Amino acid sequence: MLYLRRVRVGDRERAIVIRKRRFERILGPGEYWLFGSAVEVEVRQVAEVVYSGEWADYLIREHAELISAYFTRVDTTDAQVALVYFDGKLARVVGSGRRELYWRGGPEITAQVVDARSEPEVPAALVAPLTRLGKAPVSATVVEEGKAGLLFLDGRFARQLAPGAYAFWTAVAAPRVDVIDLRLQTLEIPGQEILTRDKVSLRVNVWTEFRVTDPVRARQAVKDFAEHLYRTVQLAVRQTLGRRTLEEILAEKTTVDETVAEAVRREMEGFGVRVGAIALKDIVLPGEMREILNQVVAAEKQAQANLIRRREETAATRSLLNTARLMEDNPTLVRLKELETLEKVVEKVGSLTVGGGLESVLRDLVSIGGGKQ
Repeated sequence: MLYLRRVRVGDRERAIVIRKRRFERILGPGEYWLFGSAVEVEVRQVAEVVYSGEWADYLIREHAELISAYFTRVDTTDAQVALVYFDGKLARVVGSGRRELYWRGGPEITAQVVDARSEPEVPAALVAPLTRLGKAPVSATVVEEGKAGLLFLDGRFARQLAPGAYAFWTAVAAPRVDVIDLRLQTLEIPGQEILTRDKVSLRVNVWTEFRVTDPVRARQAVKDFAEHLYRTVQLAVRQTLGRRTLEEILAEKTTVDETVAEAVRREMEGFGVRVGAIALKDIVLPGEMREILNQVVAAEKQAQANLIRRREETAATRSLLNTARLMEDNPTLVRLKELETLEKVVEKVGSLTVGGGLESVLRDLVSIGGGKQ
């Protein structure tokens, strides 16, 4: 039996004709009559843009003339990626070792092939569009102001990155960016148990300031420069305080032995880290030791007060002795002293009568009072 089939293909469609499970042809827009049996027609929308049907690889291998007529072909090697633009706008990224077919008749298709091995960094102008796509084979990062980025490709250091936005292709290599803070930082070492030279156990909190001057060396020369600085300062504090008595520590609690501190600075300078001040932030004593120190301080203050009191009493006695010596040789001064004493007494009583003792000054009875006698 002879079969006759009519097929209509719209302007935004294409049809793939399969006869007896074998590819026959591709139909463009128009009306067609197909004769014979076992004929299959796959109608595709040009708006789908990408053709990923089961006949794609066959067409690429066997029908190059049809590919050029109906498709835009994009191929990438194992070291390449392709940027595909629809009407001048970035729409897709084709990964390495792939091929894709795009229908002609829809948006204008253009492609840019990039060698991701020789050019692992994405151009700055493409960072934002690729980030917008979301599924592109890139790794994006941002290095903030005051920091430095260290780029590693497949675990090997490539270069240092200044502040800015970056993206790197992941199709060929495995990029990684380590961000190092270059600003002045503070490291605190809390709760260090120390035994002093006079066998007193105390706890100290230590702080130090540092700045990374060579991020490459700081990252490559030591596993964790901050952790290494922590341990180095911790050991330096133990060496310093272990050679001092409690009294010496309390008298100079803001300093660490300069010789030990300088050794820390020299060691960390070799790792690209500049260390500034190293100081004791807090000193915490056991409860019984605090009570003993409070008693000692109270006793010292009491002794100082007693010493001041004795000095004042000695000075007063010495002044009285000097006055007595002057009065012994000067009777007039004695009388003046008596009058001074009399004046002070009068201020505190209503009336006073003096007789006999002041003959040279008051001939008869002297009456002083606030009322009539």
